[in-house]
Amino acid sequence: MTHNEIQSLVFAALELTNQSREDDAQVPIASDTPLFGKQGHLDSMGLVALLIDIEDMLQDQDIHISLSDERAMSAANSPFKNVSTLVAHIDTLLKGE
Repeated sequence: MTHNEIQSLVFAALELTNQSREDDAQVPIASDTPLFGKQGHLDSMGLVALLIDIEDMLQDQDIHISLSDERAMSAANSPFKNVSTLVAHIDTLLKGE
């Protein structure tokens, strides 16, 4: 799976997230969108829901990975900070690093 394909998948998951949010609470769909943390658009429950949606989309392509393992949750630089860091995290997991 290429970087662009992963990013498209994350964007699709964000579109799903936005379907259940009010107009004034929409998450911008861009590579630099803050997801989680001080300026993030998602709280912990929103982040978990997004990760589950992404995992489900990957499973539909017969790719089985866990995005919220202990290593990711305790990383000094959170892979969930923004869309770019999440895409890079998924890319790393898919490469088995």
